[in-house]
Amino acid sequence: METPFFLINKKKLDDNILNFKSALINIWPNSSIAYSVKTNSLPWLLKYLKKQNVMAEVVSDEEYEIALLCGFKEEEIVFNGPIKGEAAFLDSIKKGSIVNIDSKHEVEIFKKNLKESNGNIGVRVNIDTSIFENKDISYIEDGFRFGFAEKNDDLANVIEIIRFSDMNNSIGLHFHCNSVTRSLSVYRKIAEYAKYVIEKYNISPSFIDIGGGFFGGVEGQPTATDYITEIHEVLKDTVNVETTMLIVEPGSAIIGSAVEFHTSVIDIKDTDKSIIVTTDGSRINIDPLWSKQKYTYRIEMDNHNRCKLEKQIICGYTCMDHDRIMTLLNENILSIGDRIIFEKVGAYSMTFGGPFIRYFPDVYVQNQNNLELVRKRMEARDYYDIHTKLEEC
Repeated sequence: METPFFLINKKKLDDNILNFKSALINIWPNSSIAYSVKTNSLPWLLKYLKKQNVMAEVVSDEEYEIALLCGFKEEEIVFNGPIKGEAAFLDSIKKGSIVNIDSKHEVEIFKKNLKESNGNIGVRVNIDTSIFENKDISYIEDGFRFGFAEKNDDLANVIEIIRFSDMNNSIGLHFHCNSVTRSLSVYRKIAEYAKYVIEKYNISPSFIDIGGGFFGGVEGQPTATDYITEIHEVLKDTVNVETTMLIVEPGSAIIGSAVEFHTSVIDIKDTDKSIIVTTDGSRINIDPLWSKQKYTYRIEMDNHNRCKLEKQIICGYTCMDHDRIMTLLNENILSIGDRIIFEKVGAYSMTFGGPFIRYFPDVYVQNQNNLELVRKRMEARDYYDIHTKLEEC
């Protein structure tokens, strides 16, 4: 197949889904997986997850709409985030979505439309970052952006508004922590903070949405069972696990390890200072935030009996000098046509990496020995048509 392309390994995807399902069934049966759509919103993936009885967790009107287009019913959607439009917000609370209120603006919309709500309302709690260690969190000093803080009484106020609305005092709680380490201790501390909030405000939550950010399918890292066990251990004596639903929002843990990006070497040059190897992929495709320090990869070549080279710099196709993916040290000298396959790149890659210089590549799904093209690469004509329709009108 012509490179570059993404390859989804269906077996690995199934294993990641099953790991979370099994952990939840065995430890907290009254639970739901709500896949983080922002992690990878490929329609094939969303439709497949829908068939596996996974919910969709969305954070914008556009993601809410794409979830509906992919077959999710409103009651199979968890609607989070700070930019819910009024129309989508009202549609979601009217039709049964789980909606976690994130801002005072949303509170005001909710208050004006109490009769529209079906009761699946939660509050995004702004977790006090002082409970974490510095190594775990990037925003210890400035705190998290989202939800309502406890110390300034914002959390207390919104809880009272929802609690005494026409909702039979039903209220859910939403927590999420953007953790650097994704360690078990982080999730223990989130659960402990949930316990603190529940006890302080005397809440019997209809659901606890613990958020996402988990490892999944990564050897040597915590498993779904490890995470759910940690959360359950903290909360089992605070809530009735039979009546309080636990929601988890895995994204990378579902799709991250199931995807490879296949590239080919298209040019090699000696600049006198370095050996530069140019590929037909880019860091944009596998690391759109330009934050990774290393990659899991393998190299396919027709002859492994080659001399080793002290240093080769692997670069992307863009004209950006900093599009340097990685440096190979003391590895076989590469030749034009060799394949470099980057593994575990399913998160924030296919959809976050935008159409810069080259457009979106093909996406295939591998099911045993069968390959299915599920997204055709974007050609120049496709890009042109998208951006000129208004002119033609």
